[in-house]
Amino acid sequence: VTLNVCLGSDSFEASGLTFCGDMGSADHRLRSYKYAHRLGRAVMHLGRRRHGADDITKGHRLNLIMWNYNKEFRASPEFRARSFAREGSPPDAECISYTHDRDYEAVSGVQRPAPHLASSAWCPPPPAEYDGFVGLEGRWAGHPRRRPAP
Repeated sequence: VTLNVCLGSDSFEASGLTFCGDMGSADHRLRSYKYAHRLGRAVMHLGRRRHGADDITKGHRLNLIMWNYNKEFRASPEFRARSFAREGSPPDAECISYTHDRDYEAVSGVQRPAPHLASSAWCPPPPAEYDGFVGLEGRWAGHPRRRPAP
């Protein structure tokens, strides 16, 4: 669980949070909600829900962010055996990350700002690729490209 509290400055513009689907779901990289920060307000969400901070277009903002991590759960067989559903469509551009997504260039239309991160990009795993997927092998280089039956 993540708690994000907007503590300081009411002189900022933009800087919201874009939420997408839950990790491993077919809509993992599709936009589901846009949250606008307001001074003195907080948002709490599951860490497995894909999300990202939007750019601040004016001013500055001060937030307190708390991440809760359950080491025991992360070591459990259930967590380690999690799977990814096959994506039914290309992702929304708002829901991709140059640090995680193998198809960043194809979806965004721009080069990855930190090219050295391409080799560790992992999303989506090969079995979860949508039809027509175009992207790098990333972390999956050398792995068999298995896809579940439709």
